[in-house]
Order: sequence, then structure tokens, then C-alpha cells
Amino acid sequence: MATDRRIDIAAVLAALPSFPRIQGKRMRLRGPTPDDADDLFALFSDPEVMRYWSRAPMRERGEAEGLIGEMRVAFERRELINWVVVDHEDRVIGTCTLFHFDPRHRRAEVGYALRSDHWGRGLASEAVALAIDWALQALDLHRVVADIDPRNDASRRVLERLGFHSE
Repeated sequence: MATDRRIDIAAVLAALPSFPRIQGKRMRLRGPTPDDADDLFALFSDPEVMRYWSRAPMRERGEAEGLIGEMRVAFERRELINWVVVDHEDRVIGTCTLFHFDPRHRRAEVGYALRSDHWGRGLASEAVALAIDWALQALDLHRVVADIDPRNDASRRVLERLGFHSE
């Protein structure tokens, strides 16, 4: 007799003692710290990175400090997991986020950003794959979706490489 493996997503998220740390071949996903403010400001103040986002580039370092606080509070509430993507020197090169957890339909959304000087190396694909693999295993999700600006061809290619299909 087969058993139905149904993980209680909310309970798993609530039981996390801290941001999950995920090690990849060329990067690691971890929770943000106050020391990441300069790197996050560099990421989110870059007009190229922000071209397809729904908000303008950051103008002041304090915005990055505020973002770190928001990321940590959202995790404490288990509303989202907003990792920073760090290189082997522990420098932030991007972010990767799981959000809109839907326990009934066993789905979540994924979002990501990568410093423009790291584009074209497959790093965004690696970061998103790490987050999705974690979500599928730890949360028993059946579906992960991403909402991108239709003009963002590079992001579309990242997602297509990972098996996403346009709807």
C-alpha cells in the first residue's frame, strides 16, 4: 500500500531555525546579513539589473539596509525565503527568492536578480535550480512558477533552460 507523502508546508517553514543554506558548485545561497548592504546596493542600484523590475534602481545605501531588514522580517513571518547568492569569497552577487507559497496547490513562485557583471555565465540558472531543488525536496512542491517581464529575453532563457514553459 502506497503512502501519500504530504508535507505540511507551513509547518516545515515554521520549523526552519534559520535561512536554509544551500551549497552549489560555484555559489551558495544564504540569508542576508547587515554586512551585505554594500553588495545589495550595488546590485539593486544598477539600471541594467533593474530594467525589467517594477521599481526604480536604488539611489541610497540606506535602501539596501532597509531591504535586508525586510528580507529578514519576511523570513521570520515565513512569507518568503529571500536568499542572497554569494560567491566563494562570500560576496553577494545576486538574490533568489521563493514566495507566494500555496499549500493547497503545492506551489510557490521564484524570483531572482544577478549582478550584471556576472551575466552570461549560467550563474542565475544555478541559483534558481538550487532554490527549486530545495523547495521540491523540503516542501514537496509540485509546481514552481516565475513571472517575468515579456521583454526580458535573458530571464526567459534562464527559465527555459530549467524546464519552465511560457503560459
